Amino acid sequence: MTERETTAQPTEEKAIIVHLPRWVLAIGFGVPLALIVLAASPLGTDFFYVMIGIPTLLLIWMLAGICSAVFSVYAARRRAWRQCSFALMLPLTLLLVAIDPFRFIRCCNHIGDVAHFIILRPYYDKQIAALPANQQPRLVVFNWGGMIWASRGLVYDETDQVSLSPGSQSVDWLAQASHNELSCEGYNVQPLWAHYYLASFPC
Repeated sequence: MTERETTAQPTEEKAIIVHLPRWVLAIGFGVPLALIVLAASPLGTDFFYVMIGIPTLLLIWMLAGICSAVFSVYAARRRAWRQCSFALMLPLTLLLVAIDPFRFIRCCNHIGDVAHFIILRPYYDKQIAALPANQQPRLVVFNWGGMIWASRGLVYDETDQVSLSPGSQSVDWLAQASHNELSCEGYNVQPLWAHYYLASFPC
């Protein structure tokens, strides 16, 4: 074996060893992005997506994390410390998510809901503008769907009374709310801007 072949072989071997497979990278970054994008889509409140799709995506994410952890050990044995540290990012992220996976899902859903609102705000603004002039206060619920026992959506409340504690709203506001999901006791809202609120309804 010539000297050139001897020096070329370790270089080739190192190139193979230290590169994390692209599919692991794609899954590592792709699953959280997919959860956000799907939450922003009409599929986000679909029963089968919530009960089967989300767990399946998390399982795929976990498998990619295991592969990434194995690679980090392999890279460490080769003293490729930078690649080892990079590969450990996904397993460590998964460990943090495993502490409270529901909080992670809620975070993805929230980001997706905000994105959904930003994209479709012109539509909602048109719906508000088309309301009868005598409808005061202007209070509208856009239900995005959900489970039989719960749903989520968007609320427009020009008086912002929806954010007050129960019993603090005016008589006119309560009369308007009695015709929509805000009549469900225990609803929850999160303020956006311009009198819009993300909402979850226990009905």
